[in-house]
Order: sequence, then C-alpha cells, then structure tokens
Amino acid sequence: MATSFSKIPTTENFQRFITKGYLFAAEMRRKAGIAPASHQPFTFPLLGKPATIIRGEEAVDFFYDESKIARGGAMPGPISDALFGKGAVHTLDGEAHKVRKTQLAAMAYDDDRVEKFKVLVEEEIQRVIDGWAQKPGNVYDDVAIAYGRAAFRWAGIPMNDKELQKRAEQYSHLLDNFGSPLHNALAQVDRIKLDKWAKKLITDVRSGALTVDQDSVLAHIARLVDENGELVPAKTAGIELQNLTRPTVAVSRFAAFAAVALVQNPDEAFKVREAVVANGGRLINVAEAVAFAQEVRRAYPFVPMLPAFSMVETEISGCPIHKGQRVLMDIVGTHNSPSVWEKPAEFNPERWMGVEDYEAVKGFLPQGGADVLTGHRCPGEKIAIAALSATVAAMSDEKVEISDDPADTTFSWTSVLTRPSTGVRVSVKA
Repeated sequence: MATSFSKIPTTENFQRFITKGYLFAAEMRRKAGIAPASHQPFTFPLLGKPATIIRGEEAVDFFYDESKIARGGAMPGPISDALFGKGAVHTLDGEAHKVRKTQLAAMAYDDDRVEKFKVLVEEEIQRVIDGWAQKPGNVYDDVAIAYGRAAFRWAGIPMNDKELQKRAEQYSHLLDNFGSPLHNALAQVDRIKLDKWAKKLITDVRSGALTVDQDSVLAHIARLVDENGELVPAKTAGIELQNLTRPTVAVSRFAAFAAVALVQNPDEAFKVREAVVANGGRLINVAEAVAFAQEVRRAYPFVPMLPAFSMVETEISGCPIHKGQRVLMDIVGTHNSPSVWEKPAEFNPERWMGVEDYEAVKGFLPQGGADVLTGHRCPGEKIAIAALSATVAAMSDEKVEISDDPADTTFSWTSVLTRPSTGVRVSVKA
C-alpha cells in the first residue's frame, strides 16, 4: 500500500534533503509513519513531481530493471555535470549506455589491468607511508594524491611529478566542492579546467601530437566510439577518461573512514596486520584487508541515494509508480537494513571473508548494483577495492599512529559527501 504526504511543500522537501543529507530518507520515512526497519516504499513531492524512496533487495531488483527504469536526467543537471561531466556514461540509457559502458569496462574491469593498478597503488601508498615517517600528515589529503597518481600512471597519461600532483589535487577539490549549490558552483570551475585538460589530451593523441602506448587506457579512450561506430567528440572522450581516473581519488573518503575503523576496531586491525606479515609485507591481495575494506564501504556513508525515472506504469510492494516518476534508491538505508544484513550496526569484516563474488551480494551498493557489463554498476569497483585494501594493509602497521581524537573520528551525517573534517591525522613512528 502506498504511503504519501503531499501536503508538505516541494521546496521544503528539497531544502530538507540539502540540510539532512544522509539522514533525509530516514526522516522522511518517520514523517510518513513507516517503521524504521520497514522496506515499504513511500511517495512524496520533490522538485515539482512525485518521488518514491525504495530500499532493500526487492528495491535493488526493481531499480536496476532497465525495462522499467531510466537514469537520464534524474539527477539535477548542475550536480550531474559537475560530478560526472556532461554527456557521461552515467547519463545514458539503452544501446548508447551499453556501447559506452562496454568500452569503459574493457579498461577498468579487466583483471589484467586491475593487477597492473594494484602494483602502482602499492607503490604510491608506500610513498605516502614514507612521507608520514618524515612529517605527520592526514589520511584523506595524502591518500587522495596517491590514488590520483596511481590512476594517472595506470591510464598511461604522460605527466611529470608536478602535474601528477596538480591534477590529483584538482580531482580531490572537485569532490570536496560537490554538494550544496554554492559549493557546486565551485566544483563547476574545477570541471571546466579538467575538461579542457582532458580534451587536449584526447585531441593530441588523435592528431599524433602526443605519442602514447597504443594499448594504454588513454589511447583506447581516444578511440571511444558511440552506438553508431562514430568517434565521440574529444570533450566527451576526455570526460570519460576522467570518469576512469577520478573515482579512484574519491576512494580517499573511504580511506579516511578506514583509518577511523582501524582505530575503533583494534582486534580487526591486528588481524589485518598479521595477514600482511604473512603476505611478506606486500600490501596487495591480502584477504583480511580486502574484507576490512568491503566492510568500510558498507558501514560508512558515501552516496546517500541514487535517482532514476520510471519509464512505465508499475508498482513495487504495492506502491504504484507512475510513468515519469522519480525513484530514489536508498543506499544508506539498504546498507543498514536488518532485513539485508545480520547485525548491520556492527562493524564486522568477517562477514566478507570467503565471499568470492561481492557483486552477487544484492544489497551491497557502494558503487551501484546489478551487473557491470549490462547495468549501471561502476566498472571501477575492482580498482576501488584494490586501492582501499592496500591502504588498510599499510595503515594496519603498528608503526602507523592514527589519531583517536574525536575531531578525527567523527563526521557529519548531514553533509554530502561526508568525511572526518580533519582528514584523520596520522604519523609514522621510527
């Protein structure tokens, strides 16, 4: 049975989303009179149209059914354009999405390319650890640079150390400015600069002015085609090059949360540390570190909700969904649902040990759900897990001293995208 409360003005609901952030869905559920643990969908006015919030495993099946759901235009343009770029794969549906996604997945989702990334990110994380031994730093800022450097090197983009630093900082700054209308305007400035840089890279590769490895990610993206087999515009290819490298920088938010989790769960940190020793000190392919990273991605907030539009008259759990209606997939609510997870409030990496196919865990949506090749799941998820788990492995070392000050271990549930405001201060003892 549908639940709605349309007497609340649309503008008030949108303002509530801006101010409540990750708590928005839970508050709206409470106002609708729905029990906190219930997966009952509910409808309310938002941006001039009805919107329905859904969560849980049935909701995942519904949201990723491309015969019913489309994403084009569901996220407000200024936000989507700043975060993903105009015309990015995230905004496509149907054949156009399938063709674009297949080409991007051939880069980010390919196991051999992921293995190459692992080696690079291990090098960059070790570089950060060595830096902390010389001077205290903070996890978020320093790891963001490491991830950016690794991603650019992985993509085969010719850059010196100074430019690697500059572009990684721009990526991080763009993500920091994502959210409120004022900050989003600042993000648009970074987007313009980055689009210009990436477009020139593509143009130079296409013209022969820049010579790169023809099997590099950069070279392949320079050859990106649309559903008609035509080269996409250089600006669009540049945007997709960013979409293969920038999300890795965003994982630095999870790295900051991982630092918090290591401090607050010393027994789990010890397990990771022992596993790293057993792995010969290598930071990659450590099962315990991967499990810890996966639990961080479940337990800590990143994307609060994902938007889409219904393409048909349909229903979910007795709640009618009309054609053209906005549907919001409640990520945080799904990750914290006792119907999906056993004791979801507990931080428990053990729930991931032995899980070979995390994509088959239907209620796990930190980077989207369903199938990578046929749906809207992020193809860079393997790279994200590799980066985060290597960082967890490195920070588990007993020489790494992570601050346990409340200023470092607390974060806002009302600011999107959130993270500990200090970035989590850290040092390495001699």
